[in-house]
Formats: sequence, C-alpha cells, structure tokens
Amino acid sequence: MGHEPDLAAYLKNEVLPYNLDVEVVDILRDRQDLQFKRDSEANITIKNNQLFIEAFYPMNLLQKLSMQKENVTDWRKLVESIMIDWNYDGAVLQPAMVDIPEGNDLVKGKYSIPEGAGTIRVKITDLLSESFEIEVKHG
Repeated sequence: MGHEPDLAAYLKNEVLPYNLDVEVVDILRDRQDLQFKRDSEANITIKNNQLFIEAFYPMNLLQKLSMQKENVTDWRKLVESIMIDWNYDGAVLQPAMVDIPEGNDLVKGKYSIPEGAGTIRVKITDLLSESFEIEVKHG
C-alpha cells in the first residue's frame, strides 16, 4: 500500500549473502488472494494428575475450513497426532506418549501423568501437518 517501486530489490540487498524470495503485495488491491498465517492455540490443564487438552485451535486449518464454509465442532477431528514428553529437557522432544488414532478414531485428549514427571512438552499436529508445541509446568 503506497510502497516504493524498488522495495523488493532493497529487501533482497539488505539480507545478502542470503537469497531471500520477496513478493510485494498491495493489501488493498490483492486482498482476496491474501492469507495471513496465524499460530495455533490450545487450552491445556492439569487436574488430578491428568493432562487435559480441552481445546485446540489450528488457526490456518480453521481459516481454510471457514473459506470452504465447513464447521467442525469437535477439535479432535482436526488433529493428526499428539506427542507428549513427560520430562522435557528444554532442547529435544522425546515423546514417551504418542496418540495417533487409527481409522475413524480420534485422539483421546486426556492423559495420565506418570509418576516423576517434570516439565511436560506437548506437540499437537493438525491435519495440514502443522505443529503446535507448548510446555506445561507440572509439580
């Protein structure tokens, strides 16, 4: 919107020696082709030594579904897999629990926390294979 004509060349030059692919879009003129990428969100709680994934919002998938006028009421229908590392070391996810449903089954969304669990890391992958990761403090 009102950008300089050499903006793409300027941006490419600023990041040398890296090769950056730049596309300048006029958000007023080209707004129907414009899609904003948004991070996923989840509501995760711990109660009675159980981890509950109460809701999951894969924003990019939900955006695509709304463009197709499809409505999904159960968040679990949008999930490909859930992986949980009960003792996340802050660097490498080592899932001790993997929930990948078969056939028409859905992920459980409720998991018993093993004794001695520390920092919990949850990785949720949606049907577009986009992943959301979050740490949950325990204990």
